[in-house]
Amino acid sequence: MLDFSTRKLAVTNLLMLSVAFFWGFAWPVGRILATDLIDYPFSVMFLRYTFALPVLFAWMWYSEGNTKPVSTDWKPLFFMAFTSVFLYQIGYMFGMQKTAASDASLVIGFNPVVVSILSVWFFSHSMSREGMFGVALSFTGVVLIFIASPNVQIDFNERIIGNILIMLGAFAYALYVISMRNYVLKGGKKQLSSLALIAWVSLLGWLMFIPFVVSEASWNHSWTQEEWMLIAYLGVLSTALSYVFFAIGVDVIGATRASSFINVVPVFGILSSWWWINEELGLIQLVSFVLIYFGVRMVNTQPPEELKNAK
Repeated sequence: MLDFSTRKLAVTNLLMLSVAFFWGFAWPVGRILATDLIDYPFSVMFLRYTFALPVLFAWMWYSEGNTKPVSTDWKPLFFMAFTSVFLYQIGYMFGMQKTAASDASLVIGFNPVVVSILSVWFFSHSMSREGMFGVALSFTGVVLIFIASPNVQIDFNERIIGNILIMLGAFAYALYVISMRNYVLKGGKKQLSSLALIAWVSLLGWLMFIPFVVSEASWNHSWTQEEWMLIAYLGVLSTALSYVFFAIGVDVIGATRASSFINVVPVFGILSSWWWINEELGLIQLVSFVLIYFGVRMVNTQPPEELKNAK
């Protein structure tokens, strides 16, 4: 029989794969919403978290009661909310207005590279030769399909702008991953759990959207049933469940290894975009998938991060 640690690792890897699946399908969903509701991007972001928050807080209250941050928690929580919710969602929604969903899902592969570099900078973490090769291999897969994108139906300059916005969102999310890992490593008896952390970060980020939602006056828009269903998918599955699963992954296997699963997102993103919104599918995606898959496996050999002053 498998020992407890082996089973825990296997379950964590399965959770991270689920995150990749939900986030992969979020790309065509985001493309549909971003182009259909081009005048209401902040309202979509706000409503996404309006769906997510009840699930997150209900889950938290059921699991551990009414957990509240202490005074020392608020500074890191605000930073995590600003990066993972506010900045990332801006990059996501405005980027999806201009680029293909499948292209965007590949650009997000930039995230593990940034996380790995930041981990070396902030933690007592040195990248092994195998890990460096894995990062390079997976990123080559991303660059390959980025350069040879078959989605020529979208203007090249528009795609470049959109991809840059997605990349900026990926960098913001990498900062969040590092700050969350730093918070987890510092520990403490009153430290928030992964679930409570995600719930409070989401609430703070949700509040940041309110002034922009008011300026959009989206209450004048006649929302369709399809729009509500797509936003609910983003809020419940792609946000609430996925963020909790991702936080668990950071806790168990570390920021670099958890973020490496983001390289699997393009596989689901490309397939769902081809199946759902008729984006192009070709041999180049298969080559990219092989490079990303083996790159993820190599990055997964890295040990978890530790604080620089840890003994």
